[in-house]
Amino acid sequence: MLFSTLMKKSNQYVKHLIGFSLLFSFATPILATTTSPAVSHVANNAENKDETPPTIGNFVLPFSQQPGPLVSFGENTVNKNQTQLFLFADDYVGVREHYADVVPALLYGITDSLTVFFNLPVAASYRQRNHHSAGLEDAFAQFEYNYYSKSTKRFTDQATFVASISVPTGSTQKNPQTGNGSPAFFFGGTFNRTYVDWFAFTSYGATLTTTNDETKMGNQFVYQAGIGRNICNTGKDWLFAWMVEGDGTYSTKNRINGITDPNSGGNVVYVTPSFWVSSKKLIFQAGVGLPVTQHWNGDQNSSSYLVVSNIIWTLD
Repeated sequence: MLFSTLMKKSNQYVKHLIGFSLLFSFATPILATTTSPAVSHVANNAENKDETPPTIGNFVLPFSQQPGPLVSFGENTVNKNQTQLFLFADDYVGVREHYADVVPALLYGITDSLTVFFNLPVAASYRQRNHHSAGLEDAFAQFEYNYYSKSTKRFTDQATFVASISVPTGSTQKNPQTGNGSPAFFFGGTFNRTYVDWFAFTSYGATLTTTNDETKMGNQFVYQAGIGRNICNTGKDWLFAWMVEGDGTYSTKNRINGITDPNSGGNVVYVTPSFWVSSKKLIFQAGVGLPVTQHWNGDQNSSSYLVVSNIIWTLD
C-alpha cells in the first residue's frame, strides 16, 4: 500500500532485486525445516484427511486476519462480499523535509479470488526545505486477483496479480506538489507462504506514469520481501506477530516542460521491522523503517527514517 507514497522520492535496482529474490528462495526451505512440532504431528496423522494446517499459531484466525506486510503493496484479499475499512498513516522524514500521509481506504471482496481496494490519500503535512503544503493526493483503485492458492497440512501458499489506476485529484501547483498531474498505472505480483509459526512474502511491481503538458513524473519499480514469526496467541481471540520487510524503490528521472530534471529519480531501500496484533474484527500494525542504502540523482536531500501504522476493521 505504501508504494503510492514512495512515488514522491525514488542504479542499484538489479543488485537489490537479485538480493531479495535470493532471500526469499533461501527463506522458504529454512521455514519448512523449522515448522512447529504440532504441524509435523498433524502431517503424520493418517486419520486426518483435511489438507489444511491446524487452527493454531498464524492459522488461529480467519485468512483476512492473518499477518501480512505493512509497507509492501498487495496481499489485500478477503472473501466474497467481505469488507474491510483501513486507516493508514506514514511519515517519511529526511534532511530538511518530511512527507506525512493519512490514507482512508475501503477493501471489498468482489469474489473469493478478486478484490477492489479504494484509497483516498491525504497529504497531512509535506515540507521540503522552506516550502510547505497539504491537501488531497491522487486517489487510486487497486484490483487484486488471487490466481494461485495451495493448502497443505503444513503451510498455505498464495500468489496474486495486482493492477491499479490513480487519477489526478492531487495538485501539481503546490510546493511540494501533492499529485502527479496525470493518471498513473501500477502492475505487480505477490507471493506469500504461511506456516503455523513463520510466514514470508515477496512482491515486485512497476508504476507507469503518463504525460500532461510535456510533464511526466518518473516511472517507479518496486522490489520487496519480508519474513515474520508468530509471537503468541491468546486462545482463539488474538494473534501477535513480528515481521521485517525490505522495500526497494528505483525511480527514473522526471521530465518537466519537456526537459529532463537532473535532480530527480534514484534508488532507496528501507528495512522496516513491525509489530502485528489482530482479532476476529480488528487489525493493528506499526513499524519504523530505516534506509539501508540510497542513491539520489543530482541535488536531493537524503532520507532519514519512516514511521508507519495501519488500523483495519473487518465487517461481516
